[in-house]
Amino acid sequence: MRLRIAGTLALAAAVGMGWAPPAGAQLEENLGALSGDNAKGYLGPLPKALSGTLNTSIFQTGFVPRSGFTMTVGARLMGMTFDDEDRTYSPKDPPGFTSTESVRAPTIIGPTQAVLQNGQSGTVLYHPSGFDIEEFAAATTQVTIGSVLGTRAVVRWLSVNFTDDDIGKFTLFGIGAQHSISQYFSNLPVDLAAGAFYQTFDVGDDLVQSKALQLNVTASKAYNWLQPYVGVGYDQLDMEAHYASSTGGGTIDVDFDTETSAHFTVGAQAKLAVVHLYGEANLAATNGFAVGLSFGNGF
Repeated sequence: MRLRIAGTLALAAAVGMGWAPPAGAQLEENLGALSGDNAKGYLGPLPKALSGTLNTSIFQTGFVPRSGFTMTVGARLMGMTFDDEDRTYSPKDPPGFTSTESVRAPTIIGPTQAVLQNGQSGTVLYHPSGFDIEEFAAATTQVTIGSVLGTRAVVRWLSVNFTDDDIGKFTLFGIGAQHSISQYFSNLPVDLAAGAFYQTFDVGDDLVQSKALQLNVTASKAYNWLQPYVGVGYDQLDMEAHYASSTGGGTIDVDFDTETSAHFTVGAQAKLAVVHLYGEANLAATNGFAVGLSFGNGF
C-alpha cells in the first residue's frame, strides 16, 4: 500500500520534528491545469477524509476534575481508508473545450497516470494524475491542561514539510475545552463531560485550507488502570482551495460544500503510572481508528 501521507505524518509525530522545506510543486501544478469545477472533483475525496480524521481522537475521557493541576502531553495518530470510488471522478468541459468522449479522471488519491480526453476539432485535454494514496492519516501532538471549575483546555498542533515535492507542507492547529457535566449530579454511574474543539489544517502556502469543528459528549468509567469510554458528537468541516491557473485564468478560488456528520466513538484508555495508551474506533464522515500515547497525571 502507498502510505506516503500516513507514514510521514506518523514519523513526524513520533520524533517531533520536520524536514527540509519543499515547495509542494506537483500538487500546485496539477491544480493549475484544472478549472474550478474540475478542481472540486480532483480534491473531492478530501473533505470527508479530513472531517473523519481531524475530528477524531480529541477526547478520551469523561472525567474532568473540578479543580487542581493536571497535564498530559502526547501524540495522536488517526487514520481511515479510501473507497475505490474515490479514486476517479467525471470531469466537466472547461471553457473553450468540448469533449467528444467521456472519461474518468484521477482524483488526488487516484492513479499516477494522467488521462487524455479528446475534443472537437482535434483538441485534446489532459487531466492530471493523482498520488496513488490508499489511506489517509493525521498525526499530531496534543496537550491537555486543567482544571478550573471543572474545565480543561486541549491544544494540538503539527507542522511538517515533506522530503519530496509532491504534496508540500502540512500545518495543523487546534484548540478547545472540555467541561465536566458530572460535577452537577451526585449519582451518575459514569463520568460525563461536554467538549468543543476547533482546528485549522492547511496544505502548502494557502493552497488548500480547511477548518473543522467538533461538539462532543464523552462518557467514561475507570476500573483501576483501565477506562472504557464512548463519545457522541457533531462534526463540521469547511474547505477551500486557492491556486494559479496555468492556462492564463489568473487565480482560481474554489469553495467546497460544508461537510457535516454525526460522530460516534468507542474506545479504551490504559493508565500505567504516568503513561497513557489508548485505542478507539470512530463512525463519522468516514470510519476509522485512532491510537495514542501520552504522559501526565490526568486520566
